[in-house]
Amino acid sequence: MSWLRQRWAYWLISGLLLALAGCGFHLQTGASIPPSLQGIRVSGSGPSGGALAQAVHRELQREGNIGRNDGPLLQIDNAYVSQRIISISPSSGVALEFLDTLHAQFRVMDQQKKVLLPVQSLLVENSFSYNSGNPLATNEQQIRVERLLMDQGARQILRRVLNSPAVRQPRN
Repeated sequence: MSWLRQRWAYWLISGLLLALAGCGFHLQTGASIPPSLQGIRVSGSGPSGGALAQAVHRELQREGNIGRNDGPLLQIDNAYVSQRIISISPSSGVALEFLDTLHAQFRVMDQQKKVLLPVQSLLVENSFSYNSGNPLATNEQQIRVERLLMDQGARQILRRVLNSPAVRQPRN
């Protein structure tokens, strides 16, 4: 009986690994950064450009990228966060739910300023609730929500850059 369970577990694990490999699952490694983008640097402008560029830089470091002065440049422009009230308490008139939206544009250029990936727009939305019972938590909550928004924006930018056929093609 033990032998049969062991064999069954082996086939189950093998099947799961095969399914994960087939759906594109991969561990975070530098292997997903194409050779044309090795050493990519990140620069940001706008009120939230620095925070977004730092989030992209962190994600790239997790992928094994070390920015070089002679590497390509991921330029993030006009990055800002807008906030809109989407829910108000009918009894007190206090805002209860907000929608934060991250706006930015980005492009990738090589060292000679030749465009590898033309300008693309980024729009990331995230809603959060306000707890009127604990007003002191709002600043900390806002910081956490903004960090989450920047991390989501960074992952979206990298997904679009790294999967773009324009940057995956070898340059002559």
